Amino acid sequence: MWKQKGQGIIEYALILAFVVGIGGVLFANGNLADSIRSVFSNVNTMIEEASKPPLAAATTAKDIIERLRQGRYDGLASDELKRDKKKTLIITSDSAEGQALAQKLNIQTPSGDAWFARIQTDGETVFSYYSAAANGGMTYDTLKAKYQDYPKVKISEGYFNSMGKSTKQTGSDAGRTYWENVRGFVGKSPNGNGIIIDPTQIYNIK
Repeated sequence: MWKQKGQGIIEYALILAFVVGIGGVLFANGNLADSIRSVFSNVNTMIEEASKPPLAAATTAKDIIERLRQGRYDGLASDELKRDKKKTLIITSDSAEGQALAQKLNIQTPSGDAWFARIQTDGETVFSYYSAAANGGMTYDTLKAKYQDYPKVKISEGYFNSMGKSTKQTGSDAGRTYWENVRGFVGKSPNGNGIIIDPTQIYNIK
């Protein structure tokens, strides 16, 4: 019996030594310890994100533009809407990037409508919204097929500087960031697979 008890004590001592050794390695090896701390930090972040209340659906032109603004400037989608100082970022709602962004921001675009995001190298950002109802019932898909026949359409737009504020500092539009039923320019998207609609002032079109 004493022999078995002695063996048990030795086994416990070996286990304790093993645990202490592992702990020593973790603290001695900073990279390993940092990696473990990073894992726990990421898990904590995921739990915090999961506990946040879901975003309400954005379905109107004004709400969708505001949700895109929140994504760009309030951190809701800062990675997807990140400014690139070397080239203009353009996202269309019917692209893979646009669909992923819409899912993340709970943007539910009515059938026949579309939205566009343009983030320029200087940080200025414009969000454009095409409404079929505002354009005689012409759906976005129809417009894509005939875009050369319709260089100008009616759109809603949000225009922001690099800080998310109004780009209009003087005149009657000072402080404004949102306009409805303004003229938009229809052009080929940079990737050549569709179209993009921008406010006409980008191209100085009267």
